[in-house]
Amino acid sequence: MTDGNARRAFALAFILAVAMPAAAQQVLYKLTDRQGRVTYSDSVPKNYDGTVQRIETDTTSNLLPSGRPPEAQKAPAAATGMAEDRRQKRDELDKKLRAAQARVEAAKKAVELGEEPQPGEMQTVQRRHAPLKRGESPPRPNCFEAVDPNGVASLICPQQVPQDVYYERRRKLDEELRLAERELEEAERAYRRGTD
Repeated sequence: MTDGNARRAFALAFILAVAMPAAAQQVLYKLTDRQGRVTYSDSVPKNYDGTVQRIETDTTSNLLPSGRPPEAQKAPAAATGMAEDRRQKRDELDKKLRAAQARVEAAKKAVELGEEPQPGEMQTVQRRHAPLKRGESPPRPNCFEAVDPNGVASLICPQQVPQDVYYERRRKLDEELRLAERELEEAERAYRRGTD
């Protein structure tokens, strides 16, 4: 055999050795033992005490086609121009406007629901009134007459009134509503300027 024939035979053997495994499908096994540990192998061990799942890999799926991709696979060119820019800006301004409107509605609802005092925001005070005249009834059933150490008689009526924490919570709700309304006004102005 000449050197040229030997080289050709060697090249042919090399190409066949490389091409054969690549063309065939390779089989892997997913092995899950009783503790849930997962391993992968190209063969199943003898007397394996676990779950075996056969996985067939397609070695041709990861091959890249040669040449340029067809036109259909190319990403569509992004639309450009002033009209598209204006449309995108208008959409962004519209989203901001809708978000500001939703914040105002939520703040109004919070103010409305927050009018009633919550537990722990009330306190009892005893209001002093002039003593009752003969035959006069007290304004509430829990009122009672009392005489102070100086001998001055008065009518005392215990009454539930909100504490400072109630008024502080209401102030915060009102402030959040004012801020939301201010943001809405700014969003409306920006929308009008951006869409004119």
